[in-house]
Parts: sequence; C-alpha cells; structure tokens
Amino acid sequence: MSTNVLGLTRALAYAADAHANQRRKGAAQEPYINHLIEVLDLVARATGGEDEELLIAALLHDVVEDTPISAEDLAAAFGARVARIVVENSDDMTLPKDERRRQRIAAMAHKSPEARIVKTADVISNLRAIAVSPPAGWGMDRRLGYLEGCRQLISAGRGANAVIETLFDETAAEAERAIRADAGLEGDGADVIARHLDSVIGQAVHLVYVPNTAKRAITDADMDLLCETISRNFPSATVQHADSIFDGSRRQILLARIRSDSTDAVVALAQRLCIVFDQRFVGIEVGGRYIRVYADDTG
Repeated sequence: MSTNVLGLTRALAYAADAHANQRRKGAAQEPYINHLIEVLDLVARATGGEDEELLIAALLHDVVEDTPISAEDLAAAFGARVARIVVENSDDMTLPKDERRRQRIAAMAHKSPEARIVKTADVISNLRAIAVSPPAGWGMDRRLGYLEGCRQLISAGRGANAVIETLFDETAAEAERAIRADAGLEGDGADVIARHLDSVIGQAVHLVYVPNTAKRAITDADMDLLCETISRNFPSATVQHADSIFDGSRRQILLARIRSDSTDAVVALAQRLCIVFDQRFVGIEVGGRYIRVYADDTG
C-alpha cells in the first residue's frame, strides 16, 4: 500500500475522531466529516492529488478552529507544513463574527497558494450546503448576503489555482439560481428547516435542549435564567432538569417544552439561549425531528 494512501487514511481517522460529535449547521444536519471529505475531494481534483500534505491539510482544515486540538498537536502528528496550512485557514474564534469576516477577507491575499486552494474548496462546499440546506432561519436575503461574502473572499485571493477558482464561480452562480428559485417556496426561510406544524386540535409542542457542553452542575439560577429567557416571547412553557448522554458521558441539561405555531420563534429562542448559556448550539425538536441551532451560523 502506498505511503500516500496510508497517510490519508491516518488523517481520515484523525479527522473522524476529532469531529465525531459535530454536524453541519443546516437543516439536513449531516455529519461534519462529510464536509471534510468533500473539501479533500475538491482539492484532490483541482490539483491532481499528488501533494499528500496538501490533501491532509484539506481534510483537517477545521481541526484547530473547531476542536481542542492545537497547532502544535497537529504539527506533531502530520508535520509543520500541514499545521501551517490549517492555521492559515483558522479564524480567531474569540473575535466577534463581523470582525472575523473582515479579517478573513483582508488576509486572503497574503495566504500561501496552498492555503488559498483549501479555503476555496471549503467555501465551495459551504455554498453547496447553503443552497440546499441552510442554517435555521436563513431566508433568501441572508443566504444571498452569505454568497456575496464568499465572492468577496475568493476575489481577494485569486491566482492560486485556476481549476478550483473556476469551479467556485460555477458553484456561486448555481447557488444563486437555487436560492432565488427557492424564494417563492420558503417564505421567510424557516420552512427550509421544517414546515410549520399544522394541527387540527391544539398547538404544536417543540422541545428545546440546552446541552451543557461544559458538564457543570445545573443550578436553580440556571433554571431561573431559562424561564426568564423563554418568558420574553412565550406566555407559557414547561421546564425541567434532565440528564443526557453526549460525547459519551452523562451530564445534566435543561429541557423546555413550548407550545407555538411559529417555528421561527422557537429557532430565535434557541439562538438566544446559545448566547445566554454560552453554548455553541442548542437542540430543538420540530415535527419529531431533532436539529441543532447555532448562534454563530456563519457556515
């Protein structure tokens, strides 16, 4: 078996373990590893697939930004060049979202050609997802705004690889057509996530889960904060302590049952709870289906 194949399979196992409990932010909630494999495939097709370190960096491009793995960990496992490419494409997550976006565009022209290739592949994959499975509450204007930001980013760093840049242009045009075609179907965007639940008798009941990713003890103050946040927009709800299994371990969580005919309002509540409880995501059940809602839904 070639060294190239062994290196890639090792990186694939590494990525699968690092991102094991992550899913994409759109309605389909695909396992995050699907996105990483798509980026790997895009880079391989655009470059011929001979540069093993570049392919590994494509597969691991989010591991420093989105997991506890450090650049030093990555360098020890796969070498300095792989770590450099990944770090070039890792945002400073302590900054506000708008500032991260500004810095991302400003830095694009100064990245290495390898890093720009990986970033372009990443953006192509994200655009494909936004076109067919956007995050909760994204209507046409929000999706088109995201598309324009992607165009600005790629325009700032052109010249690294003509094949993948051409594919980006084609993907952006296809995404815009798809988003505009959906406009007449999706109303204000929330029914891309789930159709409003029609009930002959009574109102739909939505479940909201605050996941407690820090695994700390849940207190009465947490319950009071949950009640206060819900009461701003809903006249009544049932709230309770609960236990869950997440990341392979048992932990305390907060659970709310809310009666509402508006999926939009439940999504907005989940986004507020992400901020209030400092959670990367909050889970909701809509029509018997579980999805994650993110406060920071930049894609």
